[in-house]
Amino acid sequence: MPAEADVHGQAVDLRFRLTAQDCSQALWARARIGREGRRQRLLGGLLLGLLAVLCVLEAGLGLDFPLMMYVAAGVVGPLMFLAPWLTARQLWGYVKRQGESRVRVDENGLTAAMDHSSGSVSWAAQPRYLETRDLFVLLSDDRNATGLTLLAKRGAAGPAEVDRLRETLDRHLTRL
Repeated sequence: MPAEADVHGQAVDLRFRLTAQDCSQALWARARIGREGRRQRLLGGLLLGLLAVLCVLEAGLGLDFPLMMYVAAGVVGPLMFLAPWLTARQLWGYVKRQGESRVRVDENGLTAAMDHSSGSVSWAAQPRYLETRDLFVLLSDDRNATGLTLLAKRGAAGPAEVDRLRETLDRHLTRL
């Protein structure tokens, strides 16, 4: 068997505990590519723009707008931008109970065992991925990337294992 086939056949094993920061980093990355994330940024920008226009019109022309318009634009606008962070806090509530993750990534997909659950994910189930500073985030191919799996780079044995993991993901998934 050629040496390259041997390398491709080797699994990459990871051991890590996800953190609240990991959840936040993954959801911010997903928001950059997902339809829902683009919609939230657009709506948030529009509401903050409305707030600015209201202030300019009131100050410059002496127009008087209802207080509720200011409250709506000033509160809901920033909340649109904070949605990934708020969602990450909810996700963290679930993730922290899972404990340590032991993940094996091979040519068939990945298998994960946590303190209270286990499962496997085929490449077809989450055919795309993003790479952040600390994570590989595997994503389902629906418009909102509803399904996601987080793989912490710090769980690898070293930089060479992270590179092997990246190569495996590149062979089987579409990098976004």
